Amino acid sequence: MKKKILSFIVALSMLSALVLVPLPSSAVSPEDFTYTVNDDGTATITKYNGSDAEVTVPAEIDGYTITIIGGGAFDDNQTIRKIVLPNTIKRIQDTAFENSSLSSIKLSNNLSYIGGAAFMNTKLTYVNFPSSLTSLTGAMFIGCKDLAYIQIPHTVKNFPDTAFFGCDKDFLVVVGCANSLAQKKAEEEGFTFATIPCKDHTYSNGACTCCEILLGDLNKDGVVNMDDYRIIVGYVDNPTTCPDLSIADVNQDGVLDINDRLFLLEIISGASTWPV
Repeated sequence: MKKKILSFIVALSMLSALVLVPLPSSAVSPEDFTYTVNDDGTATITKYNGSDAEVTVPAEIDGYTITIIGGGAFDDNQTIRKIVLPNTIKRIQDTAFENSSLSSIKLSNNLSYIGGAAFMNTKLTYVNFPSSLTSLTGAMFIGCKDLAYIQIPHTVKNFPDTAFFGCDKDFLVVVGCANSLAQKKAEEEGFTFATIPCKDHTYSNGACTCCEILLGDLNKDGVVNMDDYRIIVGYVDNPTTCPDLSIADVNQDGVLDINDRLFLLEIISGASTWPV
């Protein structure tokens, strides 16, 4: 358990640095990308030629809507740390980001397919799949030793046994709906599973505070950040040590458990916002 907690904190500290510290970047130019035109008049990115640490893939180049990230388009890139994909992207082909230094990716809300080994040997720590995704492919995260959190929607109905091959069973938390295929597969393969944190509560003042105390501010310094996350990890593993449940119970369901820990991580990372 100590190994798991310490390892999880290391990865989340990396995530914190990624989210909170701006990375050097420059404006993305269409010349940074090589593309081909598809039969339907849309385009596929076949290669990224730039050198930025943060890359926002354009929704359109030269009048062509970008719908596919081609196989190997970002492979072997040791500069990229963060990628934002436009909602025009529907497919990510095999090995698209293989052997990349990528540690953060924002996926398209219209993504319907991700190819095999798409993220093989990357440094991803946090992945949130959109509900448009219906299946996972084999060896998708092979070699992703830093992967600490992956959220899988109930829409995923095809889940090969090798999807998480090579990930650390003492490190990765798979998050999804109760009684879902994601839960079944995670438990079969020995990964920690947690239900998706509830975000539908109305707080005492309609925002994110309770009795004028900031929810999640475990060290009471006026901000909610990774320092608070490190504290809540210990409380979740040993709830009897928590001095103030009203602050630690961030999803306000009356219980201090892994759902509070995961919800707080989503808030800190920007993957979610406080309900109103």
